[in-house]
Formats: sequence, structure tokens, C-alpha cells
Amino acid sequence: MERLSGQTSKDMQHTRLLEQLTQPLSELLRERPRLIVESPEVIAYRWMLEEFRVSLFAQSLGTRHAVSEKRLRQRWQAVEDWVTKNPH
Repeated sequence: MERLSGQTSKDMQHTRLLEQLTQPLSELLRERPRLIVESPEVIAYRWMLEEFRVSLFAQSLGTRHAVSEKRLRQRWQAVEDWVTKNPH
């Protein structure tokens, strides 16, 4: 309890943002669950989400790569491009 930052509204904002960024991946994986192991772009996006979660909620841990909402949105575009080129 002592570690709680007292920034509940900020944490809620971060949670909503993560939900927005996770939703398209969840929808895609419902339709094509094998993509989580078949698509390098999907795999990269998933790991970026995890890194972003760390950057928002556990900053002291640090992340391996620079990650931001903008970078995630760009990576999602790469996922969509990959899916378009690999429709099976």
C-alpha cells in the first residue's frame, strides 16, 4: 500500500489507453489465433504492448526498447499490412 502513487486518475487513463491499444490485437487473434506464433509483426506488437505496460506502471524496471503510443500505432499499421499480404 505504501508504494501506491496516489495517481489513480492517471493510472485509469493508462489502463484505458492500454485497452485501446490491445483491443485490435484481441479482435484479430479471435479471428486468427495462430497469428500469435506465425506473424513476426503480431509477435513484435504483443511484446511492445508489454514494454509499454512496464513504461506506464513500473517505470523503475525500465524497458529494453523505446516504446510509446505513437510507436505502437505505427507497429499496428505494420501488423495490418502483414495480415493484408498474408490473408490465409
